[in-house]
Amino acid sequence: MTTSPSQGPLRRHAAKIALVALLSLPALVGAWRSGQHGGENRTMAALPAVPTDWAGALALPAKTDAWINDHFGFRDALLLAHNRLRYSVFDEFPSVQVTRGRHGRFFLTSHNASSPPFSAVTSVCRGGQFKPGTPEYINRLFRDFHAMGLDPRMLIVPSAPVVMYEDLPRWLEAGCASSATPFTELLAGDRLDPEVRRATLYPLAQMREIKQRATLFPKNWFHWNGPGLDEVAQLTLPMWGHPLGTPAPAFPIARREGASDVANLFEGIGIMATMEEADFAAAGVASCYGGRCFPEFEEYAETLYDISRFHNPKAPKRRLVMLTDSFGSKISGWYARYYDEVEQVATNNISQLSAGQIARLKAYLFRDRENMDLLILYHDGGASTGTLQYGLERFHEKP
Repeated sequence: MTTSPSQGPLRRHAAKIALVALLSLPALVGAWRSGQHGGENRTMAALPAVPTDWAGALALPAKTDAWINDHFGFRDALLLAHNRLRYSVFDEFPSVQVTRGRHGRFFLTSHNASSPPFSAVTSVCRGGQFKPGTPEYINRLFRDFHAMGLDPRMLIVPSAPVVMYEDLPRWLEAGCASSATPFTELLAGDRLDPEVRRATLYPLAQMREIKQRATLFPKNWFHWNGPGLDEVAQLTLPMWGHPLGTPAPAFPIARREGASDVANLFEGIGIMATMEEADFAAAGVASCYGGRCFPEFEEYAETLYDISRFHNPKAPKRRLVMLTDSFGSKISGWYARYYDEVEQVATNNISQLSAGQIARLKAYLFRDRENMDLLILYHDGGASTGTLQYGLERFHEKP
């Protein structure tokens, strides 16, 4: 069969040209938008530099392939479709960080995308290991604070795997149902100084009992939340060994729907949670979250970000200062039944502050020491894996 003279090269190869153009479109879009992506919870591959040696030349194909995989056009839309398909059809989360347990509960199973699967669970249950040097650091922390004239107490919060263990996948349940967790064994042993053991509370048995009557962990959340936190706050009060007077009346409870605190770990799946929270306005409590709460150090309050402050004129006249991880701001308001002033600072972003800013922060928080109590609060996973040391070391490091 011969081709008509009237058909030019473009017309004869139109289908091939269209196919090449279609296949090239993602590459062109990817190159155009190479610095943009949909907020995936990881570091995207960078465009490789021109190699300057033989080793760089050998590594170039793999680096180029990784960059293409991370930046090809329409990647974001395809990932959204993939995430929604896995969740709706296979009931799976498109992330190593979250898994579905039983009875409708979700669990954070890894603190970052590069950690081993289920490490956030196994690290706090029977057989879990502390980061080397953690007990020794806790001893040093208390000794240094005592040398500064401070007398802290520490609350290690049992996290959902050891409190809500019956909701875990069955293969994890037995290890997390055990009372022999890393922290119960640490407090029962002799690795911590005696005064540190006396000043530390890990209320595993109490929280397992509280959960029977009050919410401690919403089903679609990683952090704790709910009226049960008021009971946990009460457990810590005897640690200071002084009467706090009659607490303010119990707070009314408000229910609200909000986005889950794990929803940011994957795109395209709208996970909502029902929270039961204190209605501070109805209780006459001045409550504040975020940088605007502390004009006294507004220069870096927004950097700290996860900070909160409460004033309750009906509560006993004493101030509570809380140095915490991200679990702190969920319970800080409940302490306003027992202290007229509560000031909570999460230390997650503390590394971004200068030495001078740290010094001014300490001077402000640790003022009027005769009328303040100091509480260190971290959840068990953060305390055992190094987050506690990362967050607190700058509060007692030598100038």
